[in-house]
Amino acid sequence: MHFRSRWIAGCAMVVTAAFSAPNAFAEIITVEPGQSLWTIAHAHGLPVQLVEAANPNFNPQNLSIGSSVKVPEIENVTVKPGDTLFLIGERFGVSTSEMLAANPAVNPLNLQIGSTVRVPVGLSQPSHAAQAHVAASIPATGSDLYWLEHVIHAEAGGEPLQAQIAVGDVIMHRIQAGGYGNTVQQVVFQVSDGHYQFESVANGYIDSQPDAQNVQAALDVLKGDDVVPGALVFYNPSETPSGSWVWQQPVVAEIGHLVFAK
Repeated sequence: MHFRSRWIAGCAMVVTAAFSAPNAFAEIITVEPGQSLWTIAHAHGLPVQLVEAANPNFNPQNLSIGSSVKVPEIENVTVKPGDTLFLIGERFGVSTSEMLAANPAVNPLNLQIGSTVRVPVGLSQPSHAAQAHVAASIPATGSDLYWLEHVIHAEAGGEPLQAQIAVGDVIMHRIQAGGYGNTVQQVVFQVSDGHYQFESVANGYIDSQPDAQNVQAALDVLKGDDVVPGALVFYNPSETPSGSWVWQQPVVAEIGHLVFAK
């Protein structure tokens, strides 16, 4: 189709975010004169961002002598095929932001199989309701996240974050509706009447590299953010022929340059 049709979906799952809760920490440090979060983190071989995440109520520029600083417990995990920081963290109840803080030197878009990543296992823990919600859903895979990031970048990379999330939501809706594919990859590469359904697949732009915002949008979609309920198609009015059938579809929302419709 020539109107840059965009309907993308992931597996029919909602991944809930990790919720903070009381946890066991590797060590509790009593602050002494001259100490800072950086010196404490350095002494334990940890990135300072991770120690800051474990102590969100502290002002790192004004650490009070005698206060107690939590040093998170770390577990080293070997990356397996299909793994992403998001999926590894989700297995341990650790948020993506905490995984990124624990691994500042790791490129989340190019996780090497066989490499080791650090998981701050004591930092966060999902609620019982969240665990039940995940258990009742279909697990996401590294492939789902990979193609969701790529199609968001290829079809809505220059749009606001909400529009990028909405593109991913359309993907989820299409998978849930049935008939378009059971995975993100199947929907993205669907062929109808001899034509790919996405211009970015036809012209190869689907293989271009996502940026950090595209990754965040994909993660938000997998967490269950739905900003365009019921939308099954999206299009850019300035690039869509006047006679296209999509103009007749009930509009759900207009975000950025994109229209989302049923």
